[in-house]
Parts: sequence; structure tokens; C-alpha cells
Amino acid sequence: MRRRFLNPNQHTFTFLLHACSKNLKIKVNNRLGVQVHVHVIKLGYACHVFVRNALIHFYFECGDADSSQRVFEEDALCSDVVTWNSMLAGAVRNGDVRVAEKMFGEMPERDVVSWSTMIMGYVQNGLFEDGLECFRDMRKKRVRPNEAILVTLLSVSAQLGLLCYGRFIHSTIEAMRFPMTVHIGTALVDMYAKCGCIEKARILFDGMVNKDVWTWNVMICGLASHDCAKEALALFDRFIDEGFLPVNVTFVGVLNACSRAGLVGGGKHYFKLMVDGYGIQPEMEHYGCMVDLLARAGLVDEAVKLIEGMAITPDPVMWATLLDACKLHGYVEMGEKIGNELIELDPTHDGHYVQLAGIYAKERKWEDVVRIRELLSERIAGKVAGWSLVELQGRVHRFVAGDREHECSSDIYKMLETIGLRITEAGLLTETF
Repeated sequence: MRRRFLNPNQHTFTFLLHACSKNLKIKVNNRLGVQVHVHVIKLGYACHVFVRNALIHFYFECGDADSSQRVFEEDALCSDVVTWNSMLAGAVRNGDVRVAEKMFGEMPERDVVSWSTMIMGYVQNGLFEDGLECFRDMRKKRVRPNEAILVTLLSVSAQLGLLCYGRFIHSTIEAMRFPMTVHIGTALVDMYAKCGCIEKARILFDGMVNKDVWTWNVMICGLASHDCAKEALALFDRFIDEGFLPVNVTFVGVLNACSRAGLVGGGKHYFKLMVDGYGIQPEMEHYGCMVDLLARAGLVDEAVKLIEGMAITPDPVMWATLLDACKLHGYVEMGEKIGNELIELDPTHDGHYVQLAGIYAKERKWEDVVRIRELLSERIAGKVAGWSLVELQGRVHRFVAGDREHECSSDIYKMLETIGLRITEAGLLTETF
């Protein structure tokens, strides 16, 4: 084009920059993009907003946030909502969520993409509560959310077990008369199942006109996790009858159902069906379900053989499951061996010390209990405390063990004392080591 002395326009550069952004693994595309930028400046198109937006996007795709920032700041007046959204998305992608938050507050205009990017940014960086609050602000400003926002926030509500927030999002979907797509329906079923409302999840599932394999998966897994093994296995049979092909997650739900119901024969059957019938190679979750199933049934030796014959390296969680079984069924020597190996494998995990001390306590080996306690105190002294979330009346409360910073901490501890007294009066004892 240039050899024929034809002049490009702003659309030419937009298409070129998008082409350079497509496959940045090819380093030549990176260099070509910079050369295109040179022509943009030389031919006087740097003030065209479409070209500026394409340049910002290109540099962020290259991982060059500084160049994107320079292009943005060269002429702040020559920008539109797409320009700001590009900067916002770039900051989020780089993990600079607080920078994105500041930019979001400075935006002269926002659209649904702006809100969606900010919410996704919070969620991707683990700031789930901020993401949910951002959605509330969005609704107050009467911005209609898109499907991506709704599915993301339903997933967050499911992960955190925040039923109130999940219901709020569900009511928003209904109030807006948002179409019940497969993705939204699946996310709602998953949210209600993980928040303990398995009946509501089943009603929504049965009412869905269209379902995909993931819809069936979340319902099967939900029923299994609520100890509805019979219903989960019956649903799996329906799933097969309707022509769907199971995937690895499907069998996680099925095997979990068998484990919780103590169906040893059923578990073995479905595990074999998964491998031989559908060619799905077992993953850690499948082995974990089988080990749990065998351990619960007291088949500890068989569980050990399964672990030793695994094609992949077993994780500590699997050995910890077996350690619990050793305590329950009196396999002291094996439990001692596994417990010590787990402590050596991960010396910072306090649960392993607790499990091993529990085995010694059950056998009245008090000297060993004291030794493990001292070892725990020495090695875990500086460990950062984990935190938990509790939702109450639409508000999320965050706390750690022994926390006294909550505004109602005195009332909370008084209630705990009352509960402790009532447990003692009822003749119940808590198990300690």
C-alpha cells in the first residue's frame, strides 16, 4: 500500500494493530506493532481515538503497561469510554486492582464493560467481598449487568457460601426478566447447592428447558455433597440415558456419592466404568474419593494398595484421609508411620500434628501426645492465622480464631461460654488431644 503511495486512514492502523496483537508469541508481531506506532505518529493519526485505543490494547497485550500509560497520557482529552476500559482491563490483567479501582473512580463515563471489568478484577484477585459490593453499587446506579457479571458473582457466592448475596443476584435476574440461559441456570443451581439449599437447586434444575453437561455435573455433585447418594446416582443414569457423555467432574460427583453412602461395590464399579467404559484417566480427585470410600469402610490395607499403585504422586490430603481412617479403625502402627511422614512432608500443617496426637491419645500413649504437642508449639508458633467468613443479615463478617476485634466480640464469647456449659450439662465431651 505504501509502495503504491496510497495513504492509510485511521481504520487501516486499527486493523494493523489488532493483527499485531493476535499472536504476540511471534516476536516479529511485537516489532511490527511498534513500527505501526511510528507510522501513526509520522502520518498524524495519534490524535484519533480509535487508533489510540488500538495502541493501548496492543501495548497491554505485549505486557508493556508503561507504553500503554504513555499513550493514554499523551492526550487525555482524546479518549472515550473504550479508552478508559482498555486502561482498566490492562491494570486488572497486571493484578493492579487498586490502580484499576482509582482509575474506575476517575472515569468520566462508565458502561457495562467498565463495571464488568472492575468486578472481574476484584474476583480474580481474591477480593470477593469488594466484587459483590461493586455489583450492589452498579445496581444502585441502574446499570443493567451482562451475563458474564451475573455468572461470575453467582460463582463467588457459591464459593463463599453467601446465600444472601446469591439470592440478591437471583432476584436481580428475575426483576430484570433476564433470559434464563444455560450458563445462568447452571450458576444458580451450583450456588444454591453449595449454599445448602439442595431442594431449591433441584427445583431450578428440573425447571430448566436447556441443560448442558455442566448443568448435570453441578446437580450430581450437589446431590452427592448433601448425602443424597441415591438421587445422585439416579440422576447420573438419566444423564447417560439422555445421550450425554460424562467427563472427569461427573465421576467425581458419582464417586463422592458412593463414598458418602458407603457403597464400596458401587464405587469400584463406577471407577472401572470411568476408566474402561469412557477412557477417562483417574485424577487426584477420583483417587481421593476411592481412598475415602475404602477408608470409611475400614478397608485401610486396600486403600494403601490403591495409593501405592497410583499413576500420579498422591497429595498430602489423601494420606491425611488415610490417617483419619487409621485412628478410627485402630491401625496405630500404620497411622504413626503415615503421620510422621506427613509432618516431614509439610511441617507447617498443624492438622497433621493434631491427627497423629489423636491416634496416640486413643491408645493412651500420653508421652507421645506430649511430644507431638511440644513439636507443634515449636514449629507452628509463627504461623499466620487463617480466616473465615460468616454471612448474617446481608453483611459479611470476617474473623480469625481467637479474634476479639469484632464489634460484638464480648457477646459472641458469652454465647460460646453458654454453649459450652450446655454441652457439659448434656453429658457430651469434646474430643481434644
